[in-house]
Amino acid sequence: MMEPTGKNDVRLRRVVEGRAVVSRAWITRYTGAGRSTVARWYALRHEQPQERRHPERVVTIDRVDYYDQAEVERFWAAHQEAVGTALLGVSGRKSGVEHGEPRGGRPVSAERAQAVQVALAELRRTNEHQRGLAGRLARTHGGNERTWARAVTDARAIHAAELGADNNAQRPAPQQE
Repeated sequence: MMEPTGKNDVRLRRVVEGRAVVSRAWITRYTGAGRSTVARWYALRHEQPQERRHPERVVTIDRVDYYDQAEVERFWAAHQEAVGTALLGVSGRKSGVEHGEPRGGRPVSAERAQAVQVALAELRRTNEHQRGLAGRLARTHGGNERTWARAVTDARAIHAAELGADNNAQRPAPQQE
């Protein structure tokens, strides 16, 4: 059974040697994740625990990679269980209070949370924001300067709230006349 996508006539699903195999286009439809997310799952598969590892490519036909459908479905179920995602749109990620940032919005990865903590520690150490901090952190710890810039922005907000709380605690109580 073959299902064309309509775009470049890429087949979503094929049967190869009695085995159902699916393309990345099928995986994006099945999971709701974006193409770049599906590509990242595959590229970083060896960094994941075995039970949450994206399956290996089974076959390449006309420059299109295909993966075992049952293995993809198993991977997706394990990923949903571990990460808490559901079929919720392009990113395949939940947003909101129960997943990630307390104010809602996109979820925060463990790496991003760690980057914010590193930036926050630097702000606490110097007690002020310094121009070029994101670039310095990127050179010191690796990663993209833009990613560090977002982490520094979040850390600055936390640091400002901490300073505001400290300032409020040190102010004398208003006296009644």
